[in-house]
Amino acid sequence: MRLRTTAAVLVGALALVLPTAGPSLADDHGDRALGTLNYRYVNDDDVEENGQIRPADNQTCYVLTRTSRDRPAVAVQNNTRSRAHLFDNRSCSGEEVATLRPDGRVNRVRVVSVYFTPVNGNDDGRGDWNNGGDQGRGDQGRDDQAGDDQAREDQGREDQGRGDQGRDDEAREDQGREDQGRGDQGRDDEAREDQAREDQAREDQAREDQAREDQGRGDQAREDQGRGDQARDDEEEEEDLLERVFRALG
Repeated sequence: MRLRTTAAVLVGALALVLPTAGPSLADDHGDRALGTLNYRYVNDDDVEENGQIRPADNQTCYVLTRTSRDRPAVAVQNNTRSRAHLFDNRSCSGEEVATLRPDGRVNRVRVVSVYFTPVNGNDDGRGDWNNGGDQGRGDQGRDDQAGDDQAREDQGREDQGRGDQGRDDEAREDQGREDQGRGDQGRDDEAREDQAREDQAREDQAREDQAREDQGRGDQAREDQGRGDQARDDEEEEEDLLERVFRALG
């Protein structure tokens, strides 16, 4: 019984002495602290608050208090004497979000954990590539960054070119529709003019026909009038003749 008790005490003591793997929570370590890492995070009410950790050791991953993938830190200020490698997960794994030298600052990020390395020591293969970082990866880092910048610039020009081309195509399409509209309007105007001329011709023809008809009726009336006058003259002459005959006989 005493042996089992002694073994349990020994195991507990070893657990307190041996370091544990995985991310750590950064508490106040007094004189051992590397300094303070200040940050701003979004709380459960979607309100930004200030937070800080006081890391004790380099070559250690620390989770930023009250942060998660859904509620990350959005701004970080490195007030430690070490280089801070920022990550968007709790295990300091994958690609770094940013690397900050002492007194470096970065905004508009999503940070959940941080890994510290000595400024003049081994970086454990974690190079710098973003705001506030040193030359961790040397000339290769500069070349990669320049290549990324060039690629973004080329992409911007390409997008600009596509936008300009799209606007030109739209302008030509609008011009085509406008020209088509003017063409249609011109054809409509010409059709209306042709119809007006045709209507005018029919109206003139109708007036001319009416005039000829009126002229014909006038001529006919005059002819009829002439025949009537002739008949009366003949009748009068016949009456005069008969009268002269009766007077001669009488």
